Amino acid sequence: FTLSFGTPTNLPSLPTNTTIKMRLRALAGYRRLFRAREKLFQGDQTAMLESRVAIRAEFEKNRFVQDATQLEGLFVMIDEAEDMMLHGIVQGQLNNQGSYAFKLAPEHAGNQQKLEPINAQTVAKMEKGPTVEVTKTSKAK
Repeated sequence: FTLSFGTPTNLPSLPTNTTIKMRLRALAGYRRLFRAREKLFQGDQTAMLESRVAIRAEFEKNRFVQDATQLEGLFVMIDEAEDMMLHGIVQGQLNNQGSYAFKLAPEHAGNQQKLEPINAQTVAKMEKGPTVEVTKTSKAK
């Protein structure tokens, strides 16, 4: 009785060093986004849950991307999302006067944008969308 094994044809190929590095980058990015969301939404269970679901869904949607250029673009998006969550968003708390109070952290100090209070007028302006205002300029001499 002879036992012979043919060449397996349906085995998955072993990951290359590049593939392993990309997977590790993706996992590191996933962890960074989760840490950023924990810092941003601390104490807000609804936002914590929704952000967890959204981050997970984005990673699942792109799970099988293998094109190097597309992967680099996704890694850039991870970096930008993390930066936005850590430095570009301030969470406010509704106070007794009916307005939102927030504390600017040192990481927000570098942002020189004028902060507008959130009130009915601001919300109406956001809902309306961006506008362009044309002004008269003085004629050059």
